[in-house]
Amino acid sequence: MARRVLFSRLSVIEHRAYFSHTSRPFLLPRRAHINMLSTEKPAPVAAMPQGLATPSLTYNFATQKPQKQPERSIEQQYEECVSDLNTLQSNATTIRRSILLNNKQLPLSDMHKYMERSGMTLEELEKIPFIHVSGTKGKGSTCALTESILRAHGIKTGFYSSPHLLSVTERLRLNGQPISKHKFVRTFRRVYNCLRKQQQYEGDMPAYFKFLTILSFHLFLEEKVQVIIMEVGIGGELDCTNVIRNTQTVGITSLGLEHTQLLGDTLTEIAWQKSGIIKDNADVYTSVTQKECLDVIKKRVAEHNATLHIVPEYAEYFRTPENAELLSSLNEVIRLNGSLAIQLAYDWLRKNGYERYKQIELTQLTKEVEKGLQQCNWPGRCQILGIDKLKFHIDGAHTVESIRVCSDWFKRVTEKSPNPRVLIFNTTGERDSRRLLEVLYSTIDFDTVYFAPNIASGASNHNDNTSVFGITEQLKRARLHASIWCQLCLESDEKDTSKTFGSIHDCFRDVRAVYGMQQPVDVLVTGSLHLIGATMAAFKYL
Repeated sequence: MARRVLFSRLSVIEHRAYFSHTSRPFLLPRRAHINMLSTEKPAPVAAMPQGLATPSLTYNFATQKPQKQPERSIEQQYEECVSDLNTLQSNATTIRRSILLNNKQLPLSDMHKYMERSGMTLEELEKIPFIHVSGTKGKGSTCALTESILRAHGIKTGFYSSPHLLSVTERLRLNGQPISKHKFVRTFRRVYNCLRKQQQYEGDMPAYFKFLTILSFHLFLEEKVQVIIMEVGIGGELDCTNVIRNTQTVGITSLGLEHTQLLGDTLTEIAWQKSGIIKDNADVYTSVTQKECLDVIKKRVAEHNATLHIVPEYAEYFRTPENAELLSSLNEVIRLNGSLAIQLAYDWLRKNGYERYKQIELTQLTKEVEKGLQQCNWPGRCQILGIDKLKFHIDGAHTVESIRVCSDWFKRVTEKSPNPRVLIFNTTGERDSRRLLEVLYSTIDFDTVYFAPNIASGASNHNDNTSVFGITEQLKRARLHASIWCQLCLESDEKDTSKTFGSIHDCFRDVRAVYGMQQPVDVLVTGSLHLIGATMAAFKYL
């Protein structure tokens, strides 16, 4: 019946189309009766006489081509890549599952599997020398300084770090610069699609951080970098960056309690996890000072027949008059992490054909090293930015040790300032917020304190900075911080001047409302690095 209706409609179309182009009478051929239930093939339909096909019919059904879809911009493609990236589970979830199952090999075995699926072998990757850095505070800054020193020697560098502040491309750097969105899209799509095609079950994909680590390996191999500087994500022993088996230059920055549910709740447990990146016969450099941590590191060094080096105090490099002037021009990040970065760079240079560094004194600074220290740009760490009358002091500090360093730094640089002091604070996850706020409260007298989620503005939240913590959960956390601060004020019999807002932009507007447009204000933004990123994103609203 359906075919009969179709033929009937086509007959009407043919009839109308023909008579719209000719005045001659024309009778359509009679069609044989078709039994829809019969198994016999129907008789062929009589063909239209040659030469009577109409132009309109031919155009509509034969020659018309489908319209070509407009090409998407790189910005649109980038946003789609980031959206796909955000669907991957968190790295912390994977590691927590591994620790609960007491299966130390789970993350790395997964890493091997996904690397192979992506079309990469460890043997191919390990032809490039690595510098691997773990620690609690300053590992990203140490990596950035090390990269800058090596780049000052003309070395082509690849640098992988986390988290990012504004764009995920910040995590993947070539010669010190975040990769372009075009390069990110090209590499992302190739690796992501390759892994998606080989899924054995729904969700059989690497976690967010693990995927980006694999992506960085592909990128650095394609770009033929001479060295890869790799910052550990969480811990060290179980971190997916620890898949490299032959790293010969290892750094361990200062240690403190962090990610305790993942890594352990004592310094010795933390030290064991962080020193898990030590490889056989490696040179291990550290700025760790706690005896219990050093004992663990020494034990693990001995297990791998490695060599441990305690780096000199930073001031030892600046004993000469000419270097003393250089010291005054360097920022707090370099003062805290410069010595470890210098020794990591020296070790790599010695092992890769730079003979003069085999004879150099331990604390001697070459012109290239001075240039590397001065040209290093590492946003969001002990950084000062002036916008109109607001002077922002920005430092991602999420442990007790790092918040002490941050507080001392802010107190020192604003010591002679008559301006009001304002705090914007937030942390996420499993941080002990009370201990962090106690340090800030006892060190600095703030005129106004703001607590807010890691959200730039309520109007929009950039896809790059999508948090695993929902807005409701973040607001709940901000109110918790406000209640802790209120309690600290009550205990000291002081007025509580704290406020809670739903975004950083709202905090900025209140600062303007309280102090006016002409009053200079010193603003400390500290806590989560994600808060730092949201703050930088909110600057456009000022």
